[in-house]
Amino acid sequence: MLLRTRITLIVASGFIALMVTFWASSLVRDRLEADRTAAVAISGQAALWREIMEVQVSDLLQKLDDMQADVNLRIAVTFANRQGVLAALEDLNVSAKDESLSFELVGEDRDVSTIIGDPTARGILDAGTLDRAFAGNIVSGVRLVSAGRAVIVAARTVSLANRGRVVLVLARDVSAALGRFANSIEAQATLLSLRERVLATTNQSLWNEADLHLSPRQPAYLRAKVGDRVYSITSVPVDGITGGTIGALVSLKDNTSAWHAQDTLRSVAIFAGIALAVLGIAGLNIFLWYSFRPLEHAISVLQALSKGDTSVVLDHTGNDEIGRIGQAIAGLRRNVQALAESRRHRDRVRRRQEAVISTELKLLADSIDPTDREEVMALLASPKGAQSEDELRRLARVMHDLSRRIVDQHTRLSSMVVELREALITKTKLAGLQQELEIAREVQLAILPKSFPEDPRLVLSAHMTPAREVGGDFYDYFHIDERTVGFVVADVSGKGVPAALFMAIARTLLRSTALFERSPAGCVRRVNDLLAMENEQMLFVTMFYGTLDLETGHVAYVNAGHNLPYRITPTGEITTVPSTSGVAVAVVEGFVYKEGALDLLPGETLMLFTDGVTEAIDIDGELYGDPRLEAFLATGVWDWTVEEICHQTLMSIREFERGAPQADDITCLALRYFGGRAPTI
Repeated sequence: MLLRTRITLIVASGFIALMVTFWASSLVRDRLEADRTAAVAISGQAALWREIMEVQVSDLLQKLDDMQADVNLRIAVTFANRQGVLAALEDLNVSAKDESLSFELVGEDRDVSTIIGDPTARGILDAGTLDRAFAGNIVSGVRLVSAGRAVIVAARTVSLANRGRVVLVLARDVSAALGRFANSIEAQATLLSLRERVLATTNQSLWNEADLHLSPRQPAYLRAKVGDRVYSITSVPVDGITGGTIGALVSLKDNTSAWHAQDTLRSVAIFAGIALAVLGIAGLNIFLWYSFRPLEHAISVLQALSKGDTSVVLDHTGNDEIGRIGQAIAGLRRNVQALAESRRHRDRVRRRQEAVISTELKLLADSIDPTDREEVMALLASPKGAQSEDELRRLARVMHDLSRRIVDQHTRLSSMVVELREALITKTKLAGLQQELEIAREVQLAILPKSFPEDPRLVLSAHMTPAREVGGDFYDYFHIDERTVGFVVADVSGKGVPAALFMAIARTLLRSTALFERSPAGCVRRVNDLLAMENEQMLFVTMFYGTLDLETGHVAYVNAGHNLPYRITPTGEITTVPSTSGVAVAVVEGFVYKEGALDLLPGETLMLFTDGVTEAIDIDGELYGDPRLEAFLATGVWDWTVEEICHQTLMSIREFERGAPQADDITCLALRYFGGRAPTI
């Protein structure tokens, strides 16, 4: 790379670093400005809403003061005269025709009389707020009276001669306050509940088109594009009459022109910076090209001299750096010319000596293999060492190299013959062993059950994928009698042929023992004693064996050091089946296993698996693990068929491994109980 190019790249890198710094600073400044704007907008709208609420509550309290002082209203309330109460309210400018108003009377027995409003709706105040009102407190604020309606409430307690204390409850729909809020900020406003339901809004079509998803409990300020307009969205939590948050006040202000102007200004600044950087770099490159032209010419002269061309000259003179280089090159040129003449004389003598030697060496080189012959010919064409080297010494070195190559060639051929003979024998043995292992794999898979007989009370499915040609995992399920089914998933220690043989023995003993020993604990204990009796290879097997009563759903089981299965309800609740603290089978002879029990409800599922599922390893060496399996099952296992449970689990493991080799046998069994009804999934 040329020096001027490197200088240009360094300066360009500086320009780029400077532009990136300015850009990053701009981003930080914009972020800080956005945070400040958000804080101002949130606090300002919260203060405005509190002021509007104070005005609304003050108006309601003033009306309640007028009601408390009105003699006609007190008399009508005392004698439960509804028409009299309505007439008195009309005199106080509280009209029953105003659909935004609601008025209730609540006695000390908590009996609610709706004077204005929907008589079928529940009371405006809850029990706790009524207790505060009867305690003499003035109650006011926003109240959520239903899932889709909020009102501004004020309540006051009055004492009547013949009726005792009565709470006057006056409420106004929050829509009027929301309209004043929207007009004050020149925007559209919406009041949301904690469930993000619209309680009131000034523009329902805009809200539907915006399709916002906000957290009502958290204040927020953001920008959103609705159609071809850009809106500033401000969300402020709204407290209810009890002091807790009941929803959020969301404003949508059209700031399309401001945001567009800001984006345009930022784009122009970026393009202008890039254009200035490109022009500066281009100008610098042109300047460096003009300045370095004499130096490049001097380099060209040096290159010509290095190739033996002594006819070139350097025209540039002067006392600067380039001039001094020219003087040095002139002296170098004279030395090179003298050296070239001496070299030509030595070359003429050497060529005469090498002519005879080369002919003899070429004849010897014909006796070795083509590759070595080419290397020898290369040595003859370009001999190493000093050019004044004695001819006989050079001949001795080449002859020594030729003899070494001939001996090496003979040794290699002898070794290749021996290795080829051994490889043919080994290949024949491996082919026979591979065929035997493939037959063993087919036999092992053939002894495992393929499907469970159709039964409306139960659906079973299982799958096993060996890590090698044959594996040590197995599963089984079988009828013990007409109403009892036995099922098992087990994992033999080790892999390969020994584990597969031990697996076949364990499965056969378990199935035969289960037919006359109905208790899972007793059955596993007998199998353990038989396997541990003459276990010279010190193999063992972990297993989960259980029996299911198809009439009642009762499951009795024994967990002998195996992974805990999962119990899955139709609603999606996933729990592990409690352990019975049993050791692996064939470890301790005479061990007494404890028996666990559970009752499956119709639609519940049991998923059994071996450690090949949770101990699968990806290409980074990370384990699949129980948490990942539980998270995968929680994505919808209750909606899958039992066949899909096993298949989807295997697919999840393959996706996790990302091509890593399978580390262990993978086995899983899914069982879904339906009780007395036929399965629907």
